[in-house]
Amino acid sequence: MAGPDSSQDKSEQPTEQRKRKARREGQVARSKDLNTLVLLLLGGLVLWWQTAALGAFFRRLFTLAMELPAAATQEPARMLELLEQALMATLWALLPVFLTISVLLVLSGLVPGGLLFSWDSLQPKLSRLNPLSGLKRMFSKQTLVELFKSMLKVSLLGGTLAVLLVSQWQRLVFLGRMPLETGFGQGLGLLVLAVLALCVALALIAIIDVPFQQWSMTQKLKMTKQEVKEEQKNTEGRPEIKQRIRQIQFQMASGRIEQRVPEADVVIVNPTHYAVALKYDPKRAEAPFVIAKGSDALATRIRELARLYDLDIISLPPLTRALYYSTRVDQQVPAGLYSAVAYVLTHVLQLKAWREGRGRRPGTLPEFRIPEKYQH
Repeated sequence: MAGPDSSQDKSEQPTEQRKRKARREGQVARSKDLNTLVLLLLGGLVLWWQTAALGAFFRRLFTLAMELPAAATQEPARMLELLEQALMATLWALLPVFLTISVLLVLSGLVPGGLLFSWDSLQPKLSRLNPLSGLKRMFSKQTLVELFKSMLKVSLLGGTLAVLLVSQWQRLVFLGRMPLETGFGQGLGLLVLAVLALCVALALIAIIDVPFQQWSMTQKLKMTKQEVKEEQKNTEGRPEIKQRIRQIQFQMASGRIEQRVPEADVVIVNPTHYAVALKYDPKRAEAPFVIAKGSDALATRIRELARLYDLDIISLPPLTRALYYSTRVDQQVPAGLYSAVAYVLTHVLQLKAWREGRGRRPGTLPEFRIPEKYQH
């Protein structure tokens, strides 16, 4: 029976944390065929760029060798000196090509996957020395896919070179009859042509290999539902993550409160831990509704905004707690609390009328009876 971590159960896409961990361990989607293609293509362009210069250099080198006096060939020390000079001159002539190709070799490793150096991948692992693990890798699906790709590459690249050899056979035969500089230039031209032909063949392989490598890496990093849950638990359980989540939640709630509280008719408070902003608008709802609410820091912010916008703040702890726990934002107050809320709104209207000199000052609010199911 398959275990809980068997591949059949890994149905969840890898999380960003899983991808980052894999990257630290050196596991990224890389296409060797694409790297080879980039290196071969740019190397061929470098050879084409240096064809004329290299042709002229080797013509001079062979000319000097052919014009060497016969007496010099009888002196070993003189021959060694000339050989050393020829080798150094050849090295300096080829140095730009070697340096350029070396840089390209490094850069070719950047696509795709980016620059990556992982100490984890260099650390010794006993599992790599396990013969059973080695046998499993030998007969794995990945190994069979790589074998098929290798056979495809050999067939395609070999066929490309065979077609090129047949089509350019006449030019190859006549190279030996051409002047040295011309023959050398023609030979380098044929080499560049062969490189470009191989690049076309490799491009066809890379078009298939790049998305396959990305898909294969995604499949390898897939997770079970339990692994996703454990990762979320571990991540959200970290104190800094919890604090950051609370900060984001507070910022989002504060932003909404800043917009909603100024529209309220009254704010009722606990007086310190809870605050609920109420509004009655017959055009929007048949009953009063909660326009904003909060506890602790958010409750403090609601009270500050109420003072800023000259809203009435009334301390009614039982009613405040009942509304806070029973009613969502933009939800009408429940029927069991409707009469108490209506009484409060009427009291607020009377206070406004009294301040404007249009009536007597209302008395204090009574102790409201809160139904048991709304008591907190």
